Amino acid sequence: MNDNSLWSGIVGQKDAIDKIISALRSGEPGHAWLFIGPRGVGKWTTAKVMAAALNCEEEGCGRCVSCGKVLREIHPDVFLIEPEGNFILIDQIRQLLQSVALKNFEGRTKVIVIDEAERMTAEAANILLKTLEEPPQDVVFVLVSSNPEAILPTIISRCRMVQFKSLPASEMISFLAGRYNLSYDEAILATKLSGGILGTAVSFATSAIKKERRKAILKVVQGLDRFDLARLTFVAEDFVSEIKKPLAELKDKHKKELKELKAQLNLGDIPLQVRRRIEQRQKRELSREEHQGFEDILNILVSWYRDIILLKEADRQDLLTNQDCILALREYVDLLTSEDVYKCLQIIEKTKQYLRFNVNMQLAFETMLFKIHDVIAVQNSGYNY
Repeated sequence: MNDNSLWSGIVGQKDAIDKIISALRSGEPGHAWLFIGPRGVGKWTTAKVMAAALNCEEEGCGRCVSCGKVLREIHPDVFLIEPEGNFILIDQIRQLLQSVALKNFEGRTKVIVIDEAERMTAEAANILLKTLEEPPQDVVFVLVSSNPEAILPTIISRCRMVQFKSLPASEMISFLAGRYNLSYDEAILATKLSGGILGTAVSFATSAIKKERRKAILKVVQGLDRFDLARLTFVAEDFVSEIKKPLAELKDKHKKELKELKAQLNLGDIPLQVRRRIEQRQKRELSREEHQGFEDILNILVSWYRDIILLKEADRQDLLTNQDCILALREYVDLLTSEDVYKCLQIIEKTKQYLRFNVNMQLAFETMLFKIHDVIAVQNSGYNY
């Protein structure tokens, strides 16, 4: 495998990658695969690289026209399916199978990647199962899931399973420090805030907007006990604004991408079908970024209260995430009981559950902040901020 190929960009999954490449080189890649493992460890990226490799003369070189189309998600023979809302619906699978039945446009192999496959409705899963039982030639299905227990056993039995693992913290820290020229402390902070998800760690480490967001959230959390209820509503608005900031940057990047693609194609405009697929992918990226922003803010809040617990119950300053806030954290060690801190953590974790649904972020933040305020508010302080 060429060190400059697309495969080399997948970090910490050597066993999984070796298994896939071995099957591809055998000439019998199989018609269905199931990638399982924790969220955010590279399953979706690997599925796209596999799709590129199946249609590339050099096993996924990353330089040819075919690889470029797969990465941009505009290859006419590669289909990437994600839930619409909370589920993958029967109409999505029906439309997909209609496309599968057509002759290949330009690739050697049609590849269908279904992300969060456990979220197929029963009807959608049963239709897919019929196709897997009698698979068409030159078509490969790749199902991606972090919860395979929710997938029909009959579907699982027809797939080659590949296990992806969480990236050890030490390996993630070394990768971030080496690839992005971070200090050891910066790499540790990004790793701790990421929840074990490499993409999130990279985002924390490289985005100036997200670094400023963390500072803003930590400044707010240090005053929550003294805010009145009216101020908490404005805080919730500020949280939503923090989520929106990277979206503007991403939209500019999307516009630039379309402009560059038009120049590469040397056409007056991008073909309508290609434009639609790019816009669909860009819409998904914006949705994921917004979703991630919601989760990032909650992770920052969790890191604050966990640090307080570490100081209160173990006095382990070396294990703190927010090493740059030690003095402020020690003030709260005396102000809050362990019971109160655990209540705050439970409130935040409960708010995280709303990520599965299309919740109103403003309302979710307000509810969370009001509940935390009830736990930690300074009584009879005589002043409000």
